[in-house]
Amino acid sequence: MMTKLDDFERSIAELRNRMNDILNNMAEETGYSEPLHKTDWILDFDVLEDKDDIIVDVDLPGMSAEEINLSISGNVLYIIGERKRKIGREDENYHIIGRNYGKFDTQIKLTAPVSPDNIKAIYKDGVLNIRLPKTGNKSEFKLILE
Repeated sequence: MMTKLDDFERSIAELRNRMNDILNNMAEETGYSEPLHKTDWILDFDVLEDKDDIIVDVDLPGMSAEEINLSISGNVLYIIGERKRKIGREDENYHIIGRNYGKFDTQIKLTAPVSPDNIKAIYKDGVLNIRLPKTGNKSEFKLILE
């Protein structure tokens, strides 16, 4: 169930991305050479919890598992990657580009401590499913996709 807090967090992320775009454009116009942090799009995801696990489902169609990086630090799950746009032929003209491409950097605050043992991260049919067993105390580790 989406809450007002979820809506607020998504709005803040969208505002941050718009501000990043504005700052990157200003940097380019002034010749500033240092790259600014940029997230090109916000992932669509669900977070749910049962008595044993925190479960995260993320829509990531058109990617391979190797293009997705997962890690946990403290009580935050990081999902980082980039979906590259497929370059068409010169004789093709796009009329609408409605899919998201580029870098993403999503941070999901976990509602309970998780154990690094028995974490399952499976990417299948464009959906990343992560099952995080609750009650761990290790604060930082990297996850491997199956």
